[in-house]
Amino acid sequence: MDDTFLQDEGPNFDRVTLEIKHESNEFLNSQNLKDKKNSIDSTSKGASAIKVVSIPYTRIDCHTFFSSRNEVVERALADCQRDLLSCSEEDELIGTWLLTEISLWDTEKERLILLTKTVLYSVKYDLISLKILEYDRVCLSEVDTLIAGELIYPATSLLPSRNMFGMRLMWNKGQPLSMDKKWNPFAKNIPWCTFTSHPLYFHTGPDSNKTKYDVRALHSALSDLLSEHCHKLENPIIIENYIGIGSLMHNRIGLGFFKIRGKISF
Repeated sequence: MDDTFLQDEGPNFDRVTLEIKHESNEFLNSQNLKDKKNSIDSTSKGASAIKVVSIPYTRIDCHTFFSSRNEVVERALADCQRDLLSCSEEDELIGTWLLTEISLWDTEKERLILLTKTVLYSVKYDLISLKILEYDRVCLSEVDTLIAGELIYPATSLLPSRNMFGMRLMWNKGQPLSMDKKWNPFAKNIPWCTFTSHPLYFHTGPDSNKTKYDVRALHSALSDLLSEHCHKLENPIIIENYIGIGSLMHNRIGLGFFKIRGKISF
């Protein structure tokens, strides 16, 4: 056998192994960089990917709501437009909704919302006797903060999670609420309002007009209307309720909504 043939240099497997390791390390490093970038992006998006359950109201019968009856909400909104809006405001009407307003003391209340280019009306309307009971008028020019996000309780709260998306309008100029209002359940003129979707939004069929019950639709309209000087945030909205057995019972029974309750309705 030819000795020269035996001495010929064969394939260098050590070199190939080193090259494969080098390429593998480069691939892993690039993947780590991508993972870090994706983690940062997902964190920066924050509330845009809020995890909320699809049906937070699971123990209700939507047929007990007077607002579920044909044309009741439409008639109520027409009454509010006629009695509350001036001619100029009526011409500037952007949209109308039936939503849930959450009070300072975490009680849910059924409210009709009328939004114009300059004003937002939140109306307590008696859907049984068909009349306006009271209303709040918010000038959009005074609003300094718009927050959208998941409704949450403080970490030390004993209440179960709401798992709901909400929206808060604020015109307090960054000032805390005074003590005489914060601890007074009958206080008026609170410099913010908090809304979430009406229970019917989660229990009406796909063929119905669900937009009028959807708080996201109101938030979208407000985002376009409010000036650039207004702070538009996507953060969790903290509801300061730590024990709140009274509000828990109020909301569980639905006392803030006009419903059929056995042989009586209120």
